[in-house]
Amino acid sequence: MKVTSFRSLRSASLLASLALALTAPQTFGAAIPTDAFPLFDSYIKISGKVPSVTGDDAAYARRFQTPANGAYGIEALHFAKDLDKETALEFDGRALTGVEDYLGKFKITKNEVGSLDFGYKRFRTFYDGIGGFFPLNNSFRQLGNAELHTDRAKFWVGAKIERPNAPKFEISYVNDLRDGRKDTTIWGDTDFTGIPISSQSSLNLFSANRKITPSYMDLNERQETLLGVMKHTVGNTEYEFEISNNRNNSRDTRWVNRNPGELKPFPAIPSSPASVIPPELANNPTFGFDTQTTKSTIMTYMGKFETKVSEKLMVFGSLSYQDASADIGGDRQMTLTILTPIGPVSSVGMFVANGRPPYSYTTQFGHTNEKILTGNLGVTLTPTKDLRMTLALKGEKLDMDGVNQVTYINNLLVQSTGALTPVNIPAPNTAKRTEKSWVPELDVRYTGIKDLSLYGTFDFRYSPGQDDGTSTGVTPGGPVVLPNVVTSSDNTKLNHNHYKVGANWTVNSAVSVRGEFFYKDHTNKYSDRITAGDGYVLGYQFRGAKFTAIVKPDARITFTTRFVHQTGKMDTTVDGALNYQSMDSKNDMFGETIDWNPTTQFYMQGNLNVVFATIQTAYPSAGGTGNDVLRNADNNYTNGSLIAGFVVDKNTDAQLQYTFYRADNYSAPTVVTQFYGAGVKEYTVALSLKHKFSDRLIGSLKVGYFDSKNDTTGGFTNFRGPMGYITIDHAL
Repeated sequence: MKVTSFRSLRSASLLASLALALTAPQTFGAAIPTDAFPLFDSYIKISGKVPSVTGDDAAYARRFQTPANGAYGIEALHFAKDLDKETALEFDGRALTGVEDYLGKFKITKNEVGSLDFGYKRFRTFYDGIGGFFPLNNSFRQLGNAELHTDRAKFWVGAKIERPNAPKFEISYVNDLRDGRKDTTIWGDTDFTGIPISSQSSLNLFSANRKITPSYMDLNERQETLLGVMKHTVGNTEYEFEISNNRNNSRDTRWVNRNPGELKPFPAIPSSPASVIPPELANNPTFGFDTQTTKSTIMTYMGKFETKVSEKLMVFGSLSYQDASADIGGDRQMTLTILTPIGPVSSVGMFVANGRPPYSYTTQFGHTNEKILTGNLGVTLTPTKDLRMTLALKGEKLDMDGVNQVTYINNLLVQSTGALTPVNIPAPNTAKRTEKSWVPELDVRYTGIKDLSLYGTFDFRYSPGQDDGTSTGVTPGGPVVLPNVVTSSDNTKLNHNHYKVGANWTVNSAVSVRGEFFYKDHTNKYSDRITAGDGYVLGYQFRGAKFTAIVKPDARITFTTRFVHQTGKMDTTVDGALNYQSMDSKNDMFGETIDWNPTTQFYMQGNLNVVFATIQTAYPSAGGTGNDVLRNADNNYTNGSLIAGFVVDKNTDAQLQYTFYRADNYSAPTVVTQFYGAGVKEYTVALSLKHKFSDRLIGSLKVGYFDSKNDTTGGFTNFRGPMGYITIDHAL
């Protein structure tokens, strides 16, 4: 709800702000003696946050992770007590309604014996169920209830036994849950875009169809982990052994809505003479869901050691074995509606002769197995006090196989009569994969040059393997749907490189500089294939540099300057030897932070980031210039903040904060382009006061204003308004 009484709070805050602005110069000049705010060993903090949103409530909730009706409750509760000379008890709690953020955590520690801790926490993440915006006719789609949220919860219990000169043991159990609803950018289609549709297909230079209809996911996931650890030191060697059992049970459903509000007429609109087809008659609607289920168990056994051979040599290694199995399932039900002489007919997987049914299936049985054996052996050399080198070799063997039995659901419609005939197709699928990987790694650090340290890391992954399998799809064949079985047997090769070199240089007491260059690439490809037409070669390369400079001309002011440059390139080659350069990217980020603390009663910090970023798409090389529906994705933006804090009197501090974000990438160069570049203007301003009422009671008040304008959604998700936040800290 929107609290009406907030207006009086806002008026009071404006008066307080004006009074502070008028008295601030005299305050600084008077050099008021200050009392430090006490730090409570045990305390309770009660808070309330109340916005008054004008505009899109769901966009506000997603941006600030607080619902438009606010949040309140116990923000923090901490209690610490020594039960005796050897035993200590700690408790932490939280209970905030609105954001549904809860915590209860207990920990008991006994010196030279160990500890026991257990607890539960839960919090909510907010999303908005909106689709895309098409500027030609200001078409914007969103769910009826656009505010979505997902709750994450975790229960844990753990115990440690840490006796002197004895092995250390640890056992823990963790139960993670994720439940709720979130948005997804796998949007549905619509023809309500304002692009004209002709009954003669040759006159349709551009399709009117755009994927801007929103969709969402229902999540229901649980993951449990039981872990046991033993650590012990014998002589110069430290040993560690772990056994873990991980169980996952998930059932996630994506909902899809294609061409809502549309239905083709029957008989069909004649192509001659040419006429304009209204969007509500352009296509047939499809609605449905795609549910994926997984029940898996993963057992992991791991042992590692680290031996100090001498002051200059240390040897380390590890060996692990992982055995995983999973039951997998799918249920995709896509219902198509088609008009017939007897009225609209709806059915899952429905199609007409020579038409393609909406992809629908159920899984009767699915199971996978995976075994991974991994070993690692390395040495750390310190030949001089200034040089340190770590060299390691990692080897990994992977064996994986899987099967599933699928039935494709199809229903043949005779449109002239409305009669339906099931045409279901059984589809067995198998897969088997083996892979052996070798990964050498090198890390070098050198500090032999005065005020300069150099470092470099290098790793390379070489992973040849073999993929075998059969997959069954479906293809239309007149009045029937035919199975399409593809068998493959491929040699695979995966290469990965990652190199990084850098330096830290302390020029003098006022200037320090850090620089780093990096490169990484990845290539996976198939060879000796027995079936052409369904494979590809994928590769990417990234290279760039990072620089940071810290300049401190005196003790009162510090400048921190950052620059990051990165370019990326991705190549995709299909069996036909066609090559597409897609997702080539370039990013440059400039950042500056200034910290100024001229007196003990005043400080200020300013931050500014300027980013130039673009990602190339596959158009027009893929699909030709006629498919000018998607341009390069630019993401240039500027953001910054300014924080100023000062002393009002010996019991009161004040802080003024301003933030802003600007992105000006949104434009529609043609009437058919679906443009995704962000165009946003957003700022927040807030004034906060913190007052010590007594040595056991501290209060804080923050009042502010927010404003967000989003051109990417045509302004439909704009929001603005005042906000109030109050807290009370009381010592226990």
